[in-house]
Amino acid sequence: MRFLPALLAAILCAQSQGTAADTAPPRSEAVARVVFSLLGYARWPSEREVLRLCVDGSARYGAKLAEGGVLATGRAVQSRRIDLQDGVSTTGCDSVYLGPMTDARRKKMSTELIGRPVLVITEEDYECEIGSMFCLNVVDGHVSFRVNLDAVARSGIHIHPAVLQLGRRRGPSP
Repeated sequence: MRFLPALLAAILCAQSQGTAADTAPPRSEAVARVVFSLLGYARWPSEREVLRLCVDGSARYGAKLAEGGVLATGRAVQSRRIDLQDGVSTTGCDSVYLGPMTDARRKKMSTELIGRPVLVITEEDYECEIGSMFCLNVVDGHVSFRVNLDAVARSGIHIHPAVLQLGRRRGPSP
């Protein structure tokens, strides 16, 4: 519960716009703050010391995520790029950050992840109905998200209830 203010702060910072172009953080940094906050509120059935984040090479805002980092909880995040266009597997990923993809690719990815506790975050999936747990919407420097409660429930990953509520209130379709 003590980290919930950090998530709220990350979302607010990601949504704030500077008065000058040089004060506004790049979108990839804003996305990284929100993604790392979401990861900090997730609990896997089997926790590892280092969280393994796989970043799809087609992701528009994945640059900062690909650097890895540390969650507010102090847990390290080790990132690696994957190319899902070439059929690279998500084996060895605790979380996957996906770029834009067709519904057919989303269904295929969802099928691959059945029964595996992998937290899936997608950009530009406005419906948030096929496979993804969190779907980011990045518009004019604002980062919001939607939650696919069915995907969360099937994953075996526990997400803090306040985050689930926040995701239900934010991120309306454009």
